[in-house]
Amino acid sequence: MSQDKSPVFRQAIIPWYDSSRVCWVLIGFLTAVVIFGGAGVKEALGSAAFAAYVWVPLLLVILGLGVIASILIRLMRRYLDRLSR
Repeated sequence: MSQDKSPVFRQAIIPWYDSSRVCWVLIGFLTAVVIFGGAGVKEALGSAAFAAYVWVPLLLVILGLGVIASILIRLMRRYLDRLSR
């Protein structure tokens, strides 16, 4: 949610829910979700009765990794923007 550079203000105001600290906390929670999904994949593949439902925890892992990647890209862009100033 970065804003264009304005001659009036020196820095863009970042809302609290998009701050770096909240992003790192969110990455921590999503890491726990990915680990939980990985355990679900392992259990679903270990039992023949649940092998047909392996897509549920696999989807959880894929979506969790996607959101983590999105947040890391956002943090890297913010960091590189700070370096360029």
